[in-house]
Amino acid sequence: MKIIAHRKIFYSISILLVAAALSALVTKGLNFGPDFTGDAVLDGVYTNSRPALDDVRKSFSDARIELVALETRGDNGIFVRTRFLDEANHQEVLRVLQSKGEFVEQSFVSHGPTVGRQLRRNAITAILLTLFAIICFIAYAFRQVSRPVSSWIYGLVAVVALAHDVTIPTGLFAWLGYQIDSLYISALLTVLGFSVHDTIVVFDRLRENLRKASGGSFADIAERSLRETIVRSINTSMTTILALGAVYFFGGETTQPFALALIIGISVGTYSSIFVATPLLVTIERWRAKK
Repeated sequence: MKIIAHRKIFYSISILLVAAALSALVTKGLNFGPDFTGDAVLDGVYTNSRPALDDVRKSFSDARIELVALETRGDNGIFVRTRFLDEANHQEVLRVLQSKGEFVEQSFVSHGPTVGRQLRRNAITAILLTLFAIICFIAYAFRQVSRPVSSWIYGLVAVVALAHDVTIPTGLFAWLGYQIDSLYISALLTVLGFSVHDTIVVFDRLRENLRKASGGSFADIAERSLRETIVRSINTSMTTILALGAVYFFGGETTQPFALALIIGISVGTYSSIFVATPLLVTIERWRAKK
């Protein structure tokens, strides 16, 4: 099947996926984690024997205190992370821990929502700066390819594909109710890098074929470029996804959302690099030719 000739089918699939993601974002909203809404971290030690973590976890559940993390430290130490706590809630956490044995608090730090809002702004700024840098880099790298599509169009199309790659996993996380935290932002930035690398590989082959071509339409050259790179793109993505699948199924609960974000993002990124970005260049070229 020719990819360029059937590009409207692939556009339709992408539009449906993005529409579903945006619908989830509007109806369910994002579940921002403690990194963005504020959190509290408590370290302490039981002077005698440490109770089982399942018993401690159940006590927190009975007290209606939401745990973010509960881990052991050393022989009798314990680490607790919750959402933001004021002093009254801090004392309630201590009461729960002390109900399980003689407990001594060693440190307690609580970050309020103000810090969370700042982290949220920094995360958005990091993503926007990354997208802007990608446009500038691609426009510079393709500066000698101005016909039939201007070099900055390559950068713009790459960013459109990246927006597509970010929106879909974010919508899925909203629909599933997973937390958006700093680990998820790291996954998104990784997806941006992986996806733009895939896109540039195709664009670079297109650039080389444009230089060599003595005839043929832009659509034909784009189709040939896709066919020359599609196997490499799919193989690279599949090997990465297999490794991430092992992390998702056999890793801990804390790494599962991170692995899922990467699996979905890389899958969607591979799709957009092959079936959206280059066909979109052809669509723009034909639209400008008609004008």
